[in-house]
Amino acid sequence: MDELLVARVRMLDQQGRPVKAIAKAVGMSAKDVAGVLNGGTAAAGPGPGEPRCWVNAGWSRSVDLESAPQWTGLDPGAPGAEKVRGLVAVLVAADSTRSTKAQVAGFLLDVWCLGVKNALAPEPMSESRLAAHRGLYFSAFEGHVQVPAALARALVFGAAAYASSLGFEPGREIAGDFREAAALLGQPAGPSPVGFGRDGKPFFANGPYDDPETVLRTLRRSVGDGGFHFEVAFPEQPSVRRRLPRR
Repeated sequence: MDELLVARVRMLDQQGRPVKAIAKAVGMSAKDVAGVLNGGTAAAGPGPGEPRCWVNAGWSRSVDLESAPQWTGLDPGAPGAEKVRGLVAVLVAADSTRSTKAQVAGFLLDVWCLGVKNALAPEPMSESRLAAHRGLYFSAFEGHVQVPAALARALVFGAAAYASSLGFEPGREIAGDFREAAALLGQPAGPSPVGFGRDGKPFFANGPYDDPETVLRTLRRSVGDGGFHFEVAFPEQPSVRRRLPRR
């Protein structure tokens, strides 16, 4: 298949277009489009028995890849195109020889501080539903890119381990979903080579469901007052308290 046509299919997929729309746009059958998307690339596609994995475009701007240079070329996000928030989304699809549907799970990571913010337990999906789900899943980001399962594991388990070292574990309401989703992803071969935190320190920016006072107390216990940075907006206090890293 022509390389330019393959590149166009993948570009439309990263824009969140469904398989049928991509097929119509490029003049291919939906089956052939699904085959291109499932095949990935030599660098990013799944190995034998490995799940297919995707992360949001721009993910590399939130982590340190100095010790993992093999993954520096797997991010199509343009530097500065989006405010770096320290959030990374990971989607996982494990195929089965006994079913035409893949088991699909997902993770939302705070790679600067809290680790696993949310997890979606595995759910069976057809290829067409997976394609639509993938577009919606990454709709809050610049797009998405297929990556090796080893990178997805390094991000998910590395972020969880980093947060645990600071005193944070997945919340009780998502702990079960995280265990099931993690089992689908598989276990890493060793410690993550990816660096977490911002500028070498934890950085906490609260979301709508976080308890800022509890998080800040935990950080003070684990790394001390000078060991972290934060940007917190308290609901009862509209002003933003900041301790930003020096550039």
